[in-house]
Amino acid sequence: MLIDTNVHLGSWPFSPIPDRTGPELAAHLAASGIRRALVSHLGAVFLPEPMPANRQLFAAVRRTPGLLPVPVINLALANWREQLEECRAAAEIRAVKIMPNFHNYRLGDARVADFMAALAAARLKLMLNFRVEDERHKYFALKMKGVPLPDVIAFLQRFPTHHVLLTGAYWSQEVRPLVTKHLDLNYSIEIAFCETFKTLETMLGSIPARRLLLGTNTPLLSTRGQVDKLRCAMIPAKAKALIGSENARRFFNL
Repeated sequence: MLIDTNVHLGSWPFSPIPDRTGPELAAHLAASGIRRALVSHLGAVFLPEPMPANRQLFAAVRRTPGLLPVPVINLALANWREQLEECRAAAEIRAVKIMPNFHNYRLGDARVADFMAALAAARLKLMLNFRVEDERHKYFALKMKGVPLPDVIAFLQRFPTHHVLLTGAYWSQEVRPLVTKHLDLNYSIEIAFCETFKTLETMLGSIPARRLLLGTNTPLLSTRGQVDKLRCAMIPAKAKALIGSENARRFFNL
């Protein structure tokens, strides 16, 4: 059974992606062998306040046990504590996601320390998102780049006891430089945007399988294509099991 750590519900303003219901999304993922998925709502990316989209997320997955909600928290807003508390009251959540580039704040901001302390107190994991779509496909007026890697490195160094899942990272621009010099830091990598020749064979030359997690970035990337990245990789069966599900079970305490 595969566990997908990077899935979305909702629509995207710059692409005609399917806006699925919870059961429709679960059926789509199951067709590629994914039985459990960590799901966020795309509406939280652009809305001035993420909670309407988070509420839609909770309602959509409530009766679909294989879909586990990951709400988005916007730390640029003064009410981020209220966002977090409402999410905890609304559903059993295991992690939250932040998107500093979309929400216009830096990881070095003072408020981030209070947020990380709140996550630790609530025993919640953090998913730090670099990007949602391939920058080569962006709408021309959307000039935003991924979260700067130096900011992420400084953030990981600042909070060494927090095991952070990095999502939406490119192999050549972010993951390779990170693992080359900073493999000692406390993070894991979701692999949806990691692409190179023999992707997983190449990545495992630099980072152990226990630090990689399957992600598809459905529906903005191809679900089947991302699963085949793992399925067709010429790597040991144990590594496939770690990347495909075991690491996610451990990280999210499933």
